[in-house]
Amino acid sequence: MTETPDAQTVTANHWGTGLIETKDGKITQVIGHPDDPSPSPINGNIASSLRGDARILRPAVRQGWLDRRAGRSGAERGKDSYVEISWDEATDLIAQELKRVKSDYGNEAIFGGAYGGASAGRFHHSQSQLKRFLNSQGGFVNTYGNYSYMAGMVIMPHIVGDFRWCMQNATRLTNIAKNTDLMIMFGGLAERNSQVSDGGVSRHRFGEGLKACAESGVKFISVTPYRNDTMDALEAEWLAPNPGSDVALMMGIAHTLLQERLHDQAFLDRYTVGFDKFERYLTGAEDGVVKTAVWAE
Repeated sequence: MTETPDAQTVTANHWGTGLIETKDGKITQVIGHPDDPSPSPINGNIASSLRGDARILRPAVRQGWLDRRAGRSGAERGKDSYVEISWDEATDLIAQELKRVKSDYGNEAIFGGAYGGASAGRFHHSQSQLKRFLNSQGGFVNTYGNYSYMAGMVIMPHIVGDFRWCMQNATRLTNIAKNTDLMIMFGGLAERNSQVSDGGVSRHRFGEGLKACAESGVKFISVTPYRNDTMDALEAEWLAPNPGSDVALMMGIAHTLLQERLHDQAFLDRYTVGFDKFERYLTGAEDGVVKTAVWAE
């Protein structure tokens, strides 16, 4: 680890390791650590956000809800203002509402919050703490998966195996640089997507890895409506389908591979199950719709 000046303190969060600069006991700046080849600029927002106007300083409750709870007529949700209250008041209100809902409707009427990120580490992750607390109260309605790769979590176990195993053993960029001629990217490979990780990112090397692939001769095709999903250094061919049409495009490609006998039937026979059903779907034998490239277009 590189030594840092006395005026700076090392910190770490979801978007990387940084150096904190302070003045008169207040954080003035957070910069990337010198050992990080491509530090995330998100750290630069920390100093201003600590005292920003949008920061929530204490609990707040909708005035209309408080009015109706007290037997008064109150404004509708979205048409009233928020009233700041003390932590003791907030704790009492939450406890009373949990008891009321459990008594009147049961624990199945308690929703444990939608999926959401947090930046304070795993132990202080707000969703985890909320769900641990609600479990101690008898349970709640939970969610499954997340919006980042929900489809992958459901589909991949039926295709290649356990989702987590696939994530942990994904092909490394160093192997792609050595062994790949063409890489097709559905949704691009935006460098910004590698800036944040729930376990933290000590060294942001994703951009360097992609550039090494391009320098070794790998050709890239970026399939995404948004051109900036791929860094300019890759010189990727950009195909811009209409949003939501990517699956149809995949079906069209698969049908072409099948029609022109570019697939490896011996591999499919030995290592996969169910290709015959997929083939019937592609060729239209199942629903009467042939999934050709023209159909996809």
